[in-house]
Amino acid sequence: MRNIIALSPMYTEDSNNLKKASLNSPYELNRFNAKWNVPEEFRGDVMAVYGEDIYAEIVADQCNLTLTKPDDNWLSKVSEEFTKRKIVYGKLKDFAHEENIFIKCSDFKSFKAGVFDKVTNIKGFETLDLESMVFTSEVVEWELEVRCFVLNNEIKTYSSYWRNNVFDTHQLSEKEKNDMFSFFDSFIQKYSSTLPVAIVLDFGIIKGKGWALIEANPAWCSGLYACDAEKALQVIVQSCIKNK
Repeated sequence: MRNIIALSPMYTEDSNNLKKASLNSPYELNRFNAKWNVPEEFRGDVMAVYGEDIYAEIVADQCNLTLTKPDDNWLSKVSEEFTKRKIVYGKLKDFAHEENIFIKCSDFKSFKAGVFDKVTNIKGFETLDLESMVFTSEVVEWELEVRCFVLNNEIKTYSSYWRNNVFDTHQLSEKEKNDMFSFFDSFIQKYSSTLPVAIVLDFGIIKGKGWALIEANPAWCSGLYACDAEKALQVIVQSCIKNK
């Protein structure tokens, strides 16, 4: 049996880096074709997938994979001790009259997350399903944001991606690194049982509040930024379960 990872046909820096990383691994990354269709003869050998969320879900259905991810409402159940802000999960219609609020669709597909003066200012609001589920939170200022690929309660690789309102993948200072790992240890001790064994967790520093959890994302569709591709690949593989 070949250990195949189905790779999105869309060429990106992340997918190219994973392809290079696979050369030193027991995994074979294969883009197959541009039609998002894995040939029948390969489906039994596909053990994981990486790419855009819609692509991954289509391939998972073809290849009998379970794509692990947190419960849809998971973030809203995390204590403010770790989020440093109030997060609410509910139907879009329940927040239609809210102002100056951060809002994000739980399925990542309906609209682009962001801060809105009025929820009705979301682009294409009149076409959205008001029954769709969303997260909202108070508006905070992030001084730093960091992506972590986590496997079995351990950060395998991490990368900053945002600092002081600009894209930034430079290394963390020793203090930032130590403080983040300390925060992660406290967090994971309490919430590991609520998460898949392979997951991407984003942490950051909120101005005036300190380190906080940003969100959790499925490893099979998360960007790498400057993370070590070989280590990220390990997490991605474990985030997909081959059903028998």
